[in-house]
Amino acid sequence: MKLRVSMTLAASMLAGLMATAAYAESKGTVVVFVPSSTNPYIGQFQLGAKEKAAELGYDIKVIENNFNQSEQDSQVQQQLASGETVAGYIWWPFENAAGVGSLRALSQSGAPVIVSNQYPIKGTEAYWTAYAGANDFLSGKTAAEILLDACAKAGAKCDKGAIIRFPAGVSAGDDRATGFEDAVKGKLDVIDVVPTAGFLEDEGYKVAAQIIPAHKGELTWLYTQNDSLAGAAAQAARENGLTPGKDIFIVGGTCHGDSKHVKSGEIAGTAIQSGYWEGWMAMQALGKFVVQGKVVDGESYLEGTPDAPPSDADPLYKYNFLPNPAVANSQAAYDAAKLWGKTADQLCNF
Repeated sequence: MKLRVSMTLAASMLAGLMATAAYAESKGTVVVFVPSSTNPYIGQFQLGAKEKAAELGYDIKVIENNFNQSEQDSQVQQQLASGETVAGYIWWPFENAAGVGSLRALSQSGAPVIVSNQYPIKGTEAYWTAYAGANDFLSGKTAAEILLDACAKAGAKCDKGAIIRFPAGVSAGDDRATGFEDAVKGKLDVIDVVPTAGFLEDEGYKVAAQIIPAHKGELTWLYTQNDSLAGAAAQAARENGLTPGKDIFIVGGTCHGDSKHVKSGEIAGTAIQSGYWEGWMAMQALGKFVVQGKVVDGESYLEGTPDAPPSDADPLYKYNFLPNPAVANSQAAYDAAKLWGKTADQLCNF
């Protein structure tokens, strides 16, 4: 009996010591402001940030808003009013321009602020430490190149088309449209740009089901800004008597959701913009700043290597851009695609 009690006591003491050590080793809490993880890309962003935070020794607190900038602004006010000491902030605004006031308030706390997902508004450079995330201008350019290549390979006449873009106020949608239109200038004619109410198939279908018949006989292509919207556009095209990849060419340009439309050839191709690696990269940027204590002016376009992710020892630049490697529209191409040690299926199917 005495031995059993002693062993139980020893186990309890050991557990307590381990918990105390884990707490002592924590480098502090990182607060992440993001829209709702009901969007699976954002769920993957959170997962990447949490796993990198655990690796670096930080605790993490995620504060979600329901795709509402006013709600996110209130959350920032509440967080700052709490007086909590934090190691830093990761800021993903829902509406980039409308959220500048909150970004400024976070910067005035004295903690480092890493901006992610939406390219920072010009003139706000003093309010954030570094940007680590997608380059949506590059995303639009990559989508344009995929579309132009698909039309050329098919020997098809691609001229008039339309952009089904992210919701109004989401600057990523503005930037992708700009990148796309710059790349197709003089090659394709953009006859309409229509925002959706969201980022998933239901919202994409509602717009595509209206825009396709509204431009009957005119549309030869659609750019939808992600593959969930593109898959919905392919369904709407078929319902209107158009065969994707023959009568109309559709590109989302960012893998998102179910990859079957890319693998079947319905979508002209895609690119791996990974929510997981974007969240991981934002957390890595914060860790780099704490260790290195400086930010290098300029831009860093991280390589889309298939195996190892970038090193924590690499310099932190003011702008750090996630790779956006293109993937052809076949099962074989999808199976072969990898980014930083994870396959396209792991990164793109939610």
